[in-house]
Amino acid sequence: MITKGWLLPIALTMVLITEVSSQDCGQLLARLRQANKANLELLNSKMNSTIPQQCIEGVFSFSLKNKLPTNRDVSEEENAKVAIQEVLQQTGHIFRQNCTEMLWDEDSLRAFHAGLDQQSENLKSCLSASPRSRRIQLTSLRVKRYFRSLNDFLKEKEYNRCAWEIIQIQVKQCFLWIEKLIQEIQSKGMDAQIPAHI
Repeated sequence: MITKGWLLPIALTMVLITEVSSQDCGQLLARLRQANKANLELLNSKMNSTIPQQCIEGVFSFSLKNKLPTNRDVSEEENAKVAIQEVLQQTGHIFRQNCTEMLWDEDSLRAFHAGLDQQSENLKSCLSASPRSRRIQLTSLRVKRYFRSLNDFLKEKEYNRCAWEIIQIQVKQCFLWIEKLIQEIQSKGMDAQIPAHI
């Protein structure tokens, strides 16, 4: 568990380690992986270690009804990068909703937003400029639909504490999904310039 005094430095590190110029796209996934790890650490530090009893039923019912695309759906590198960028953008949007019931302080939220925005921009600058395939467009739509369900759920529950607990669990799953996508791209050798030890 991260102590409170280390939260802001970790969050600020997320911004620094994701500064990738468009000329440095060969290292994009390595940097993105580091930033994703920092995202997870910050999220874990802000979440309750146990789910409040009154929220448990909501966690299971929400998880059963709403799913991200499968890894098989986003197995191509460009498709996976578009999916990751969409997750980062949509996560930023969700965390700009009514956050009064969340256990986050303003500095941590600001740093989290800045990191997500920077990571999303880095990905955008490294995506192919060629027209998007139907498959890539479909992946983007699926991710948007998943996050629309998160947004609708928050509104329906009037941004209460349980709703935010469930949303944070879902967003954590998204970051774990990003980690798996990056690992798959690296293992297929699609991003050959990434050092193997990262």
